[in-house]
Amino acid sequence: MKLFKGLALFAALDASCPNDRWSKVGEACVPSQKWATTCNAAGTLTISAHIDHFYAAVPSTIKTKLLGDLVKKDGWAEGDEDDELKKTVALSFSQLEVNGASVIRGVYTFGPSESATAEAKPTVNNVGLELATPLSYTVTCDYASSIAVKISEVGIDANPTFGGTSTTGSLDIGATLIGADYSSKKWTIGDTVTLYVADNTADSLTVSVAIESCTAYSDKDYLQNAVPISKGTCYEDQINTQILAKIDLHVSALSFDAFKYSSGGNAAYVKCQLRACIVNSDGSRDTACVAAVDANDKQARDAGDLRCLTL
Repeated sequence: MKLFKGLALFAALDASCPNDRWSKVGEACVPSQKWATTCNAAGTLTISAHIDHFYAAVPSTIKTKLLGDLVKKDGWAEGDEDDELKKTVALSFSQLEVNGASVIRGVYTFGPSESATAEAKPTVNNVGLELATPLSYTVTCDYASSIAVKISEVGIDANPTFGGTSTTGSLDIGATLIGADYSSKKWTIGDTVTLYVADNTADSLTVSVAIESCTAYSDKDYLQNAVPISKGTCYEDQINTQILAKIDLHVSALSFDAFKYSSGGNAAYVKCQLRACIVNSDGSRDTACVAAVDANDKQARDAGDLRCLTL
């Protein structure tokens, strides 16, 4: 399940709305036509908007031309309704704290480009006219960077692949479980399971995913008999946990015993906490996110309950 949050900041116009094509929202007049924004799991934004969201006071004599220029020059596609346009775009991302929670924020500002506004702002006898006023909007998508993933049962006859969708609002971070027996796709007592996580988001967004912790439970509700598998670079050696892949403190793959519980069932149910950190254009990770991963690792080391991998 994925949850997303989309916010739009509307351009404030005159305090009194000019006609019924506008609605009063607070101190601003906004187009009364419907529109929709969808923050996608891949880190993209899908917009559906009416021509009234691109221009104020669109004359009927040039409306068709304005729509055509937005399609031809700005890459919009015709929408499902009359005078509607749609587009899926890449976002510009940053990582920040919002109400104490770490989020990956994507921002996109849309409106007609200068080349698409020629018909709306013609020049006659060296005098510039404005037949329709261009508008612009900024849409914000917030994605959770701390992700709880539940991985079904791990044990005899378990399905070896986990699809990777998270239980909280997140980007499309993949997680895959593989068993030791590739031929039969089944695990028996003593086999191990390997957990990998990866970034499945669009090219416009690169993140580094860290496994902050993994815990095994004896029931499908992830409540009973909790046994830590790993936390940061610390792990439970009694169930043969191994850190398989890490860069600094970012653990991205680990293995552990498929069968943990000697009674009360033949499977362990695993829940992992992941953290996604933005990777900047220079290859560095977001500093605040790295600090959060580091704090998680320090907390595990200070607790002293698990064996810690030597860095």
